[in-house]
Amino acid sequence: MELVVVGYGNMAKAILGGLIRQSKEILGITKIVITGRAPHKIESWLKESMQACRSEFLHDVTYEATCNIECDDKVVLLACKPHNLDSFIFHGRAHIVYSVLAGINANILHNYIQSYHYALIMPNVGAYYNLSSSAVLWQQNGAKNQSIKEVGKVLNLMMDSHNMQEAHEKNNAHIQSQITQFVSSFGNCEFVANEEELFASIATNGSSPALLALVAQGLINAGVKQGLKLETSQKLVQKTFEGMAALLKEKSPQEIKDLVTSPGGTTAEALLHCDENSVQGVITRACVKAVEKAKHIACKQAD
Repeated sequence: MELVVVGYGNMAKAILGGLIRQSKEILGITKIVITGRAPHKIESWLKESMQACRSEFLHDVTYEATCNIECDDKVVLLACKPHNLDSFIFHGRAHIVYSVLAGINANILHNYIQSYHYALIMPNVGAYYNLSSSAVLWQQNGAKNQSIKEVGKVLNLMMDSHNMQEAHEKNNAHIQSQITQFVSSFGNCEFVANEEELFASIATNGSSPALLALVAQGLINAGVKQGLKLETSQKLVQKTFEGMAALLKEKSPQEIKDLVTSPGGTTAEALLHCDENSVQGVITRACVKAVEKAKHIACKQAD
């Protein structure tokens, strides 16, 4: 199946960086087409990246400078800026549409592009290293009209009234597996139940790398202020974050704080200062603001 990528910005590059490392068989994709006004902007980067990882897609990527996009029975990744969606005309009905467009829900997408399935993804920049934390909302707008022929391709079952329900269930399981394989190619894939949960994931994984970077820079600055060389401070903070990632797999944030903190010690002093200045509350409120901003964008798009 063909993958059509609409957009070539940072998130498109991050996701492509993960996809090209996977096998065609696992992804179920044989060719990648990059589209938009100037898709060749990404060509040199993508070519170098594919050569570096010896990608199976090295000779199966094309670039089409167009706003008229054929998507019939194809997989489509929407990774352009949300306000640029108006610039494109989509023809045909896609197999699956993956969207990383903030504030654009499936109902809005349905007005632009027809598809059997919509997978709304809230990824983050960790996709560059196949480490994106991604929340996924799978919606089947239009899937009810999916043809018996398509179901038959997957199941090879006789479509009578007795086994139709079973056929649809197996087909849906197959589609969910396809979505999981696609999203997992650049990180993890956590399915959420509704749009509210997808919005909420902006706080936990969508915008959070920027706040974590803010914390990291603060730690680096503190090290330099107290006499460390910049390079040394950066390396120490980097390794600390790696260790934290491992610790969080087994312990809660509170347990990690307790593990590090001694009564009357240096860490206790630092934590008291943070409490006095509501640092945890500020971070929480900042993430909530990000979610509220996304909801505001969604309301404007819906109008």
